[in-house]
Amino acid sequence: MKKNSIVVGLMILVTAIIMILFLCRGLEKRTDVVLTDYTISEDGEKMKLNITTTSSIGSARALEIKQGGDNKYIAFYSAFGFLNSKFGAKSEYEIELNPSCTEIYFYKGDGEYEVVLQKSETTNEWSFVK
Repeated sequence: MKKNSIVVGLMILVTAIIMILFLCRGLEKRTDVVLTDYTISEDGEKMKLNITTTSSIGSARALEIKQGGDNKYIAFYSAFGFLNSKFGAKSEYEIELNPSCTEIYFYKGDGEYEVVLQKSETTNEWSFVK
């Protein structure tokens, strides 16, 4: 009887550790997200972002947007799971655009962001920043 309870306890402990590792991975911000394409809605109020990651390991699952002045600062989070898990992974996101927004930044680590899109002041057209 005592052996059975030890085995069950160990199984519960191992399962709990695996679940914690599985969930914690999804709380990490990705620093390797690259914008591959974007489209603007006809009314100009929404933008669809198509992204990929430069790392061969992992995918993005969610984003966090912070508004800073006329700019949007976007951080992406890792998909849940281990290594190449696609659990919750997405490569397309839709964001709201306010008319005053002129630049969109992606998180690159250590609190730093890099501009990926910029709106021309003269034509109001969006373009990639290289």
